[in-house]
Amino acid sequence: AVCFCDSGYHPDGLTCVPNAIGPDAAVDAGGDASSNGMRDASGDAPADAQTDSGPPSPPLFGARPVAPSSPSDGTLFAAPDGTGDACSMDAPCSVQTAAIQADAGDVLFLRDGVYSLTDVLRFRGEGASDAPIVVESFPGEWAILDGGSVPLTARSAVYVYGRFYRLRRLEIRNMTRQGVLIIGTDNRLEGLEVHHNHLSGIQASFSYDLPYGERASRNTIVDCVAHHNFDEGRDLPGFANGGNADGISISNGIDNRVEHCTVYMNSDDGVDAWRSMNTSIAFVLSYENGLADGNGNGIKAGGEMPSANTLVEHCLSYGNLRDGVVYNGGANVTFRYNTAYNNGVVGFEHGHDTTSERNLESGSGMTPANGRGEQRENSWQRGGSVTFVSEVPGSPDFLRPSPGGGFEDIGAYAGL
Repeated sequence: AVCFCDSGYHPDGLTCVPNAIGPDAAVDAGGDASSNGMRDASGDAPADAQTDSGPPSPPLFGARPVAPSSPSDGTLFAAPDGTGDACSMDAPCSVQTAAIQADAGDVLFLRDGVYSLTDVLRFRGEGASDAPIVVESFPGEWAILDGGSVPLTARSAVYVYGRFYRLRRLEIRNMTRQGVLIIGTDNRLEGLEVHHNHLSGIQASFSYDLPYGERASRNTIVDCVAHHNFDEGRDLPGFANGGNADGISISNGIDNRVEHCTVYMNSDDGVDAWRSMNTSIAFVLSYENGLADGNGNGIKAGGEMPSANTLVEHCLSYGNLRDGVVYNGGANVTFRYNTAYNNGVVGFEHGHDTTSERNLESGSGMTPANGRGEQRENSWQRGGSVTFVSEVPGSPDFLRPSPGGGFEDIGAYAGL
């Protein structure tokens, strides 16, 4: 079953992600907004969120349900109060001990509860394409990695140094730096909820000087929710009063993918491809990003050299402080089949070598500048006004062009 809160969608498809809380919202002792009602003790939705009509269709945009692994797959087990080094079902260890032991082919199940981190949790192992290292909440339970006990002058985060990790169905919150920093390659983050971290929720980044592809490359971030990540009011090195906390940031590397993610109310941008190459951003739902000095773009498709070849397709970007989808200096950027609605400045911002085709823009303060790059069959190149089946976030037809209005063949719903 599914419970929508506005247009938020929890990664396991069972419970609400409220979007009415902000960085200064009241937080209970567990680190959650005091009224969110997200989960019961088993990790499942409250009974009144269930229905008898069968499972719903997954949403076209944003995070979709992520099925748990089989309990029988587990080879290592950790618990919030785990001790020793057996890391077995009957004698679970700490998550730090389990992280050190995990090797190619292992499935590390985290039992239900809050894991209070006092430092960086490091995943340094070497999996393989046919034998990844899986780290996941135990089926039917929900593991929360929480960095809230660490002062902002110290460091808490989850670092993925290794290769072929699969981080699945976890909640990561209140870290003093990024929620998850991906330094390694060939990893997959799936069904995570990352929120209230003090830099980006998820960031792929290492050195700009290494040969691209050596680090922070070929990672996939899919069906994740990143919200309320913010560095507003922080004056420590690396913080920028809102300007360094994206929902998801691909800061460098090559061939990274962000797919079917929901990003909202982050202080900088929803998704930022910055100085990366060949990044793909698809089926993303990005809204209401931008606080304090944050840029507030829904999707930023590039940055300084050597940023190039970002592809943004089938995304919905609305209600952001500044632009819906922006090239931001990236070379050879492509926008196709996207919808930008009611953003603060423009729906789409193009460079001289941006290719923009079959995108739909409505409700922004300014029209995208024609004559820049190669633009084909976009809404601003047609006559008439765009109307939608629904303008209510969370509706299954949210921002779907009205039948017979002349725009059904463009925008995020078209071409599927």
